[in-house]
Amino acid sequence: MTNERAANIPPAEAYWEFIDVLKDAFDSERWQGVLMECSKNELLALVHVFRTGETSMSRIAEYVGVPLNTATGIANRLEKRGLVERWRSDEDKRVMVVRITEEGARQFRTVMDTVESLVGELFADLSDEERRVLFRVIARVPALLEREGGAGQAAGAGSGQD
Repeated sequence: MTNERAANIPPAEAYWEFIDVLKDAFDSERWQGVLMECSKNELLALVHVFRTGETSMSRIAEYVGVPLNTATGIANRLEKRGLVERWRSDEDKRVMVVRITEEGARQFRTVMDTVESLVGELFADLSDEERRVLFRVIARVPALLEREGGAGQAAGAGSGQD
């Protein structure tokens, strides 16, 4: 879409056009096999373990945003597939330590290479300026979501809904 055309699209229509573009960008055929056949939560846990090197089950639960028992199930599945290994901490036997295995790191790097290639394809036709603008907008998203989440939590406070 050209800048001229984008400026003339009503906000609601631009929203739907954006959704259509995302739908095509995240087409299942394009991403098939890329995500190591992991669920969203398994992939998030793997991202965290890969980035930290070694972590605890409670930190995985916090990062993924799930209860500890759910994080334990996630780690069980990843361990069963040989992607992570777990053991009790020497310092505190209550703490389970999780680390990515060599095979898990190899598979994760392959995924990241594929994602990098796909993202490169998506951005190939953007000018340097368009990429800079896009990345500035993307960088703002977490703060906007946090602000929205805070407003949503405040609005839901006292409603009796969990």
